[in-house]
Formats: sequence, structure tokens, C-alpha cells
Amino acid sequence: MPCEDWSTLLQRYRSAAKEYHQAVENLTAEPGPKFNESWHRAEAARTEVGLARADLLNHEHDHACLNDKTAKPEAVFQPTEEWVLGDQGQPGG
Repeated sequence: MPCEDWSTLLQRYRSAAKEYHQAVENLTAEPGPKFNESWHRAEAARTEVGLARADLLNHEHDHACLNDKTAKPEAVFQPTEEWVLGDQGQPGG
């Protein structure tokens, strides 16, 4: 069962992701000071998403509050190696 800290960290991650999405949506198409300002805002939001995600994953690892022996684990993401290597080493790849 997730603990209260995990729920708080999840909410922080969700909020940060929404803010990042909004910041990217607000990027202006015209170069100049307005673009630079909106770009910096989007980059700051991207950094916050990364920090919030890392905090959430670290909590899950360190606290193990999600260890439910009866639940079947779900794959959250593909290993990084598969993103980088793609289909290298496979016939026809």
C-alpha cells in the first residue's frame, strides 16, 4: 500500500509534468526575447519534472511502500539500452 509520502511525491510529479506541458505549449514561434523567456521557463519546468520523478522513484526504491506481494508487477518503461540500440543485432536490423 502506498504511503502518504509516496502520494505526495506522485502529486508533485503530476503537477510538474502538467506545468512542463503548459510551458512547452506556450513556446512562442518568433525568435527574440519572448522566445528566450518562454524557452527558459520550459527548461526550468523540464528540470523540475526530472527532479520530481527521481524523488518519486527513489522513494519507491528506498521505502518499498509499494511492495504488494499479491500484485503482479507492471512494466513501467523500457530499459534505456533498448531505446538506444533499437533492433541492432537482429536479422534484417
